[in-house]
Amino acid sequence: MSLNLEKSTWKRVAFGDVVRNLNITVKDPAVEGIDRVIAMEHLNPGELRINRWGSIEDGTTFTRRVKPGQTLFGKRRAYQRKAAYAEFDAITSGDILVFEADPGQLLPDFLPFLVQSDGFYDHALGTSAGSLSPRTNWRDLSNYEFDLPPLGEQQRLADLLWAMERHRAELDGQVLAIETALQRFLADAFRAAPGPQIKIVDLCTDVIGGIWGSPEGEAEVDVLALGPRVYADGATQLATDGSPVRSVSRRQAQARLVRDGDIILERSGGSPSQPVGRVVIAQGELSPCIPTDFQRLLRPNREVVEPHFLFWRLRHDWMAGVTRDYSKKTTNITNLSVKDYLARSIAVPSIADQTYLLGRVTSFEDTLTSVAEESSKLDVLRRSLHDEIFGGAE
Repeated sequence: MSLNLEKSTWKRVAFGDVVRNLNITVKDPAVEGIDRVIAMEHLNPGELRINRWGSIEDGTTFTRRVKPGQTLFGKRRAYQRKAAYAEFDAITSGDILVFEADPGQLLPDFLPFLVQSDGFYDHALGTSAGSLSPRTNWRDLSNYEFDLPPLGEQQRLADLLWAMERHRAELDGQVLAIETALQRFLADAFRAAPGPQIKIVDLCTDVIGGIWGSPEGEAEVDVLALGPRVYADGATQLATDGSPVRSVSRRQAQARLVRDGDIILERSGGSPSQPVGRVVIAQGELSPCIPTDFQRLLRPNREVVEPHFLFWRLRHDWMAGVTRDYSKKTTNITNLSVKDYLARSIAVPSIADQTYLLGRVTSFEDTLTSVAEESSKLDVLRRSLHDEIFGGAE
């Protein structure tokens, strides 16, 4: 899809010529009828909609006012690409700049997409200073130059981009609804599952600890070492992309090389909002890889349990927060008591009943895959349009 833009009528401007950086403070938000707080953690990278916020009632030191129609930009760690469009009154952090478009030159609805563009972020990154928490500033951002379409063209482009943004949000909503339905199905299925109660550890032929190994080439065998990224974005299937190469002895590799059907359990990690104990399952042929120190490799006994049945039980338990009862915090790291966690007993139906349940799960997965494919195509199109309009993909 091409917009066939005629840019000869576009005007070269500086950001500060068409946008104001507002710093209007509010002493008592409650008096102003403001009850929401927007902090950096409430802005999701790459998402224009603000779906989370804090409450004034919980207390805040923020004083900067936000009004609907303004665009927010996280000036701290600009590489996180946190920009959003305000749709309600709020108070925000000093690390968030509040932009207001000059409506005679730049439409407020068009501004957030400009701020999302690669060119703007490259400029923000290039003007950031500081090592641990780099920040850019308004003075430097105001000097950013870009080609600005006429107002009528801005409206046409903004309508198109917002339509795509709404569709992306709808797809995200569909994913959430399907995942919620799957979790409810699993909860009901596991609660009513017939069969004997068997300890999880007894459903495995092996429970193997991970190792970090040595730098590449220093030992007998080079393998991929699985890190926390294997659990990223709610992954269910193990992918080794981006895993570092480490070197181990042949004996260490022989015991730990991941096979089809193995489950990789997270032993250490997590956060207050994300409990430790995530799992992924290996499927098909993989590059030679091993779990690392903060993981455990579970090898299901296929004579009594289908690997995917055990995987979905463990994933369900993690999502339901069961792992919190078996974890403890050391400094800022949460560790799972694997021995106690695997000593739990669960109902294990017949292989036939397990297979039937997995068939139901597959229907959920197929639907999720379909939505993900549509979302991926939309993202490609969106990036293409950003490239055509702003000279660089988002």
